[in-house]
Amino acid sequence: MFAGAPSACGALEAHHEGSSHTRACVIASRFLTGGVINALEPLARAVLYVALMIMVGLPIGMAGVVLPVFRRHDVAAQTALKFARRGLLVACLATMVGATAFFVAQVAPLELEFSSVAEWAEFVQRALLGQMWIARLALGLVALVIVKFGANPAAWLAGCALAGLATQATLTRTSHSAAMGEGWLPVAADFAHLFAGALWGGGLIALLIAVGGAQREDIETTRALIGRFAPFGIAGVALAAGTGIALSSVHVADAETLQASDYGRLILIKVVLVVGAVALAALHRFVILRRMRSQLDVRRFRRALLVESILVLGIFAGAALLASTSPPHHVVTHQMPDGSTHMMLMTDPVFQRALQIAALAILAAGAIACALEWRTRLRSQTR
Repeated sequence: MFAGAPSACGALEAHHEGSSHTRACVIASRFLTGGVINALEPLARAVLYVALMIMVGLPIGMAGVVLPVFRRHDVAAQTALKFARRGLLVACLATMVGATAFFVAQVAPLELEFSSVAEWAEFVQRALLGQMWIARLALGLVALVIVKFGANPAAWLAGCALAGLATQATLTRTSHSAAMGEGWLPVAADFAHLFAGALWGGGLIALLIAVGGAQREDIETTRALIGRFAPFGIAGVALAAGTGIALSSVHVADAETLQASDYGRLILIKVVLVVGAVALAALHRFVILRRMRSQLDVRRFRRALLVESILVLGIFAGAALLASTSPPHHVVTHQMPDGSTHMMLMTDPVFQRALQIAALAILAAGAIACALEWRTRLRSQTR
């Protein structure tokens, strides 16, 4: 459940200084309680999510998995780094294009009218939507320059990852959780969810580069790559699943809503895709790795890895559609004596508590599994 709807209050008040706060909040409530999905918005989100997955996850996968294994097995890394640099350059460009399309998709439904370029520029400077658009363009450009002209692989990989993380933070600034005003914890969960998806998906792309393009059919190196990636994959999957369930407890009121609303059904579809991808990952770790004895097994692993990567891309596409859909909040409105309107969200506390417990259990299980995987690796290296 990735970053979601913007604060319409902030966008409108920046343009209509004399308009009433009540009118702005009425429009903002449409983002919380309903509204038509702009066809451009989920597409722009998908481009942003996938591009940021590559900007953040691919450098981590290269620096944390591929390069250490290549050094240990005396494998030249130039080809892998060349593929990674090209992929990161494309991702930086896609981030800027996606950010612009996303800004247009968010602002167009507001039907704002500008009498001059200066008025439009003032809106961009003062509105949250405009500020985040400029920040995403700037960060994408900075990452592009770093990757294009960086001489030291460690430097340009780290610089791109940091710029991607900062861009992910701008998405959480305009998320469903941020729009609700429920404090920093749901927003932090949104950011962790984005990062976890990038860690998992970007790491898979790094594996594809290493196994599919740079080091074909080397059995021992491939086995080492699978083992080295396992803790990263476990951490990414557990963090993504745990934070996703925790965020569902914020945005889904009860079990009936999970089945009856478009938002809930999209969550269920996303869960099915995640289960399929995790099943393939388990197949890699516990079956393919143990049976890998020939170059034919390496080619089979490469095909299975490609299928898992496609499933992860489907998860990101579903996340983009989910974040472009208004959560099914049950809102009760009270008119206060001073004329202001007070809105309260109605939820099922038992259902929410169950989701929160499930989220904590998954996070704990993931931490234990990750620790055990690292211990197994350390023991095998000391033998």
